Amino acid sequence: MGQRPPPTPMLQAFVSAAQTGSFARAASQLNLTASAISHQIAGLEEWWGVQLFERHSRGVNLTAAGQALLPVADGFFNALEAVLHTLNPSKSQPLYLSCTSSLCSSWLIPRMHGFHSDASLNLDLVLTSTDMNSTHLGAHQFDVAIVMGYGNYPDHHAELLMRDAVFPVCSPAFQQANGDIPLTDIARYPLIHRVDDQVCPGWESWFAFQGLAAAPYHHGPRFPDSSLAISLAVKGGGIALARTALVYDQLEEGALVTLGGPVMMSPAAYYVICRNGRQSEPDIARLINWLKESVRTFQREVEIRYPQIAGVGAL
Repeated sequence: MGQRPPPTPMLQAFVSAAQTGSFARAASQLNLTASAISHQIAGLEEWWGVQLFERHSRGVNLTAAGQALLPVADGFFNALEAVLHTLNPSKSQPLYLSCTSSLCSSWLIPRMHGFHSDASLNLDLVLTSTDMNSTHLGAHQFDVAIVMGYGNYPDHHAELLMRDAVFPVCSPAFQQANGDIPLTDIARYPLIHRVDDQVCPGWESWFAFQGLAAAPYHHGPRFPDSSLAISLAVKGGGIALARTALVYDQLEEGALVTLGGPVMMSPAAYYVICRNGRQSEPDIARLINWLKESVRTFQREVEIRYPQIAGVGAL
């Protein structure tokens, strides 16, 4: 007879610690103490007779044995949840949809009107706003997520949702006060920056794309979120770099204007992701399809109204 399976709390501690890379974050996720997680992991290592983690001051890393066992343990919980949902759908939990902060407020929420009245969806949805990257996906609770990146999401099913064009914008009042602003002279005006441009193109990338000399360092406001930078531009605080999905509604409302010239494509794109194997679950499939159809509708609107910035589209 094969070895008895370990207690479920040990497996939960292992999966959570592996996905978050930290006993402390696993403890927070499972409402336990870090000491309790450590004891569960130690017990599991003794049960299986292998070392699962390398401990260090910055967190934990999976050993080769841990990497081999993680998909099996995680798959057990996913399979169990899927079967229980099939057997007792009335006990189903709401879907958690996570979206990048700027896209959530600027694009997703304005397009959710009528969502709950659509009988074809009929989803109990919890919307969360957070920014994730491929190395910290396990630290966030979600069933489906919209992330910005390059499509590399290990252990996740990923579909390209849309791409953005990148171009400068300002308020009509700012443009009126300063007259025509040639692209070659943009560096002379107040530029609004994002703090972290590792994924989102910044002014340096834009100047390089235009074949212009990089602007000298600008003292002034820098924001960690694109929507905050755009909000300052709406107020007349300067020129911001915009992405199509984040400013389309402000362009329609007349709160912003584009400054013309060739647009550049963002090297990163929006992807919709879920854990591998879950994309076929009926509720998740319906939600992903709704997101893709919303993008197609949005793309058609942009191509009609603003063809010069129609850099979006699901591929």
